[in-house]
Amino acid sequence: MLYKLKPSILILVISALLSVPCGAAAEQAVKVRLQGPPAAGLLPLLWIQETGALAGCAELEIVISQDHQRGISLLATSDLDLLVTGVNVGAKAYAKGIDLFLVNTNTWGLDYLLTAGYAAASWRDLEGRSLCLPLQGGPLDFLARYLLLKNGADPSKVDFVYLPSNNGARTFQLGKVDAIILPEPLVTITLNSYADAVLSFDIQKEWGRLHAGEERIPFVGLFARGGFAQEHAELLDLISTVYQQGVDWVNEHPAEAAALAAKHFGQPAAVVEQSLPRVHLQVYPRGEARELIELFFSAILEFYPEMIGGELPDDSFYY
Repeated sequence: MLYKLKPSILILVISALLSVPCGAAAEQAVKVRLQGPPAAGLLPLLWIQETGALAGCAELEIVISQDHQRGISLLATSDLDLLVTGVNVGAKAYAKGIDLFLVNTNTWGLDYLLTAGYAAASWRDLEGRSLCLPLQGGPLDFLARYLLLKNGADPSKVDFVYLPSNNGARTFQLGKVDAIILPEPLVTITLNSYADAVLSFDIQKEWGRLHAGEERIPFVGLFARGGFAQEHAELLDLISTVYQQGVDWVNEHPAEAAALAAKHFGQPAAVVEQSLPRVHLQVYPRGEARELIELFFSAILEFYPEMIGGELPDDSFYY
């Protein structure tokens, strides 16, 4: 499959390549070790790898893994250079003294509330019912409790069930829980395979209703090891620039992006393509992104301060 850069983007990339102190020969390229989950935020990096957009400058070695804590550990021991993980995961690691930078935030929406056999008209409709979430004390646990309280519901009247998303989706489809919050593409998979599933709430829109229409929730970011950022600052700038173009490619070529996900994640291409319109993949200017992160983190501090290390990250967290 052939992937093409827009002419204007190609000029940017070539100009950036010329400014980076690396040779044209592949053996002179810097090996960049990175890890990320099988999710949309990793697709731009896979696109970079497949297109050779950084040929001669960087050779990406990509490990696909859901083990975010292992990724943080590998970053801390200098066995990893870049990591795609939850923004809150990186913030908590930073608060613990791990030397890392947030290069960008790239995934701003992918989670939805599904209900079994009924449509929830309000969050109060979850009272007296079971709600499945992937991780106690995690971002979706926070959002569920936050949205319940802010919409006049009593969380103590909800039966919270905690299961990893894949297991939770199966449990939901067996009719053993009444509601579940899932990310894409599990939302699409569940809607396609379980006739009783109803998409009741877009979590991002529910967040926006409480924050003057601001629906962007900073879920996933690209992090760099501090030492790597210092040793290869110009290369990291280039990776950041080309990553943005990878985001544009994913958004503009959903069928090809879905094929890439099928190849590397083992996810059905048709399902991924169907799910992408419900995934908000974008990179915003750093100042704008920081405001959105601090809005989200300030709310987290009221509920689960330990989720981000107990305080808002300072300037040095942001690359």
